[in-house]
Amino acid sequence: MTHILSILIGLFSEPALAADSNVWGIYCNTFGACGGGQTFLMDLAGRTATFIFQLVGGGAVLAVLYASVKLVTGGEAAKDEAKKIIQYALGGLVLAIMGWAIITYVGQLIIGVTGG
Repeated sequence: MTHILSILIGLFSEPALAADSNVWGIYCNTFGACGGGQTFLMDLAGRTATFIFQLVGGGAVLAVLYASVKLVTGGEAAKDEAKKIIQYALGGLVLAIMGWAIITYVGQLIIGVTGG
């Protein structure tokens, strides 16, 4: 029964990409991270951290712009809220920079220890 079930599943499913000997080449073309295994993962982690940092940085800029407009046009309560928005935006930006720096440092450390 198991044999028949595996044949039926094989008819409707595609073979796994891991069976392809050129799997790292496919990822290299897709992500632009050439190399295999560990080098690819480190490059992908760095690219992901950079992308997230860009998103957080853009969000922080927009938040500061919003808060500055609110600071100028609002009343006394709006000024306090605008100051908090700016503080949180800058705090988030600092955390994003620290996260990016940690990922970059750990990646360089792993590559240095293992020789690539």
